[in-house]
Amino acid sequence: MTETEHLLTCLAEEAGEIVQACGKALRFGLDDGYPGTDRTNAGDIATEIAHLKAVAGMLDLHADKSEGTLMDDKIAKVREFMEYARRRGTLMPNQRRGRDCQPAPPTGERK
Repeated sequence: MTETEHLLTCLAEEAGEIVQACGKALRFGLDDGYPGTDRTNAGDIATEIAHLKAVAGMLDLHADKSEGTLMDDKIAKVREFMEYARRRGTLMPNQRRGRDCQPAPPTGERK
């Protein structure tokens, strides 16, 4: 296995850990965590995203656009599909059952 293959394997593992943390948050809530610790599902998601970014940085991957542009493009696309889901009746507003993620403001309004 080459170093690049090793890092790609690590990247895939980190992506899987993000999926697992999101699944726990969906089942038990963002504020829920492990008994006897101060960890929360929200914190675990943030940690795993940081781990993924660290490994991605080690790969020294280069996109065709800047990261900011890619993020803005993705936010716009997700918002578009959220609106479509609302119109279809499959997306409802957040309920205040504890800590819910609030969507970031539209592009251009971020600080």
